[in-house]
Amino acid sequence: MRRLFSILSLVVILVLGSAQGARAQKTIVAGHYPGGTWAELHSVNNLGVAMGWGDVAEGDVRMVGVPVFGPSAGNWFKCGKTSGVSTNDDWVDEVGGISDTGLIVGSIKGINGCAQAYAWTPNHTGISLGALSGDCGSAAITVNHTGTLIVGSSYRWSDESTGPSAWVTPVAWTLETEWRDGRSMATWKIHKLPTAGLEQLGAVWPGVTLNWWGGYGVNDLGQIVGDGWSDNYDEIAVVWNLMDEGHGWKVQQLPHQSSYPNVYDHKYTEALSINNRGEITGDANVGDGWCVGDVCTTLPALWKLDSPGGRTWKFTELTTLSGTRTGWDVAWGINDLGDIVGVSNDANGNWLATRWTTSNPTKPQVLGFPGDWSQAFQVNNFGIVVGEYGIGDSPQQAAAIVAIH
Repeated sequence: MRRLFSILSLVVILVLGSAQGARAQKTIVAGHYPGGTWAELHSVNNLGVAMGWGDVAEGDVRMVGVPVFGPSAGNWFKCGKTSGVSTNDDWVDEVGGISDTGLIVGSIKGINGCAQAYAWTPNHTGISLGALSGDCGSAAITVNHTGTLIVGSSYRWSDESTGPSAWVTPVAWTLETEWRDGRSMATWKIHKLPTAGLEQLGAVWPGVTLNWWGGYGVNDLGQIVGDGWSDNYDEIAVVWNLMDEGHGWKVQQLPHQSSYPNVYDHKYTEALSINNRGEITGDANVGDGWCVGDVCTTLPALWKLDSPGGRTWKFTELTTLSGTRTGWDVAWGINDLGDIVGVSNDANGNWLATRWTTSNPTKPQVLGFPGDWSQAFQVNNFGIVVGEYGIGDSPQQAAAIVAIH
C-alpha cells in the first residue's frame, strides 16, 4: 500500500538513545531547501547525512539532502537533475536512500517523461542506472550501507484498455567492474528479481493479478524485502534471499499470520525495511482491505527470524499508540540495533512519529516531533531518526532546534 496522503511540510531529524541505551532526545528541525517550500527526509546514513525529496523552485521536485553534524550541518544540497512533476510523480516521495559511502539513489525525470533510476553523490555527476529491456522507466528505491547493492523497480505502462494498468518488475543493481581502454571502470548491472509465478492471475487470490512489484529494503548480506500488489492494492510482503554462492536470488512470501500479541490471519502485508540481523518491518491489514471509506485498519508489523541465519520468519503485530487495532500505523524503518520507527495513531486519531524496539514490541513511544502530525521514516545505528511534520495548513516555518529530555 502506498502512502495515503501527500505531505507538504517541514522536515524533522530526531536523535535518540539506542534500543538499549539512554532516552535523551534532541530535535533538529531542518526546514526545507532554500528557495523551496516543502521537504521530507527518507533515509539517513551512519555518518549523519540525510536525503529525501523537496521542491527547490516552483514545479521543480528533486532529491535533496542535508548533513546533521559537522561543519556542513544544516547546509542543504540538491541533485543536479530534476525529478519533475509529470508521470514521474508515481516514484517521488517515498523512494530513495543514502549509503555510508555517500552514494544517493532515487529517480530523475528521463527524456521520455518516465522516471529513471539514478545514483549520485553531492557535487559530482550522477549516473542513470537504466531499466529492463522494453520498459519505459525505473526507480531506485534504496541502497545498502556499503553502497554495493541498489534495489527498486523497472516498469512499463500498459497500452491495453482492459487488464492491469502497468507491469512493474522488482530489480536490483549490483556494482561491477569492467575494463575499458585498459582501465578498470565501476558500472552498475541490473538484475530482474524472480517472482516465482506469484505475479500471475489467480496465483495468490482468485481473479487478482499482482502486477506491481518493488524492492523496498536491503541489507549488507544481500537480502532484499519488498512487495507485490495489484491495481486495487491487494498486497503481499516478500523477501529475496541470495542463493548459494551468491548467484541470484530466491523469492519467499513472508507469513501473513501473526503469532503475537494477536493471532490473526492478515490478508494483506507490506515489507519496507530489513536490518543486518534479518529483522523486517512494514505493515499489515485487519479485515478485507487497507481502508474502508475513511476507516483504516493498517497495523505496524515486525518479522523476526526463528534463528540467526535461518530462513523462516515469525510475524508480530506492533502495538499502536491508541492500543487498538485501527488507524493508519506503519513501521517504516529499522536499524541494526533493533530500533523501529514509523507512524501510529494516538487515541485522538492523530498521526504521530513513533518508536518501537524489537525487544519490546508492545511498548510504542511517541518520538516528540513538533507539529500537529508527524511520521518517522528511518533511523540509523546511532539513533538519528529522519522524518517530517506539519502544522495544520499553514505555510512552512523556519528551521529551529528543540531539546527534549
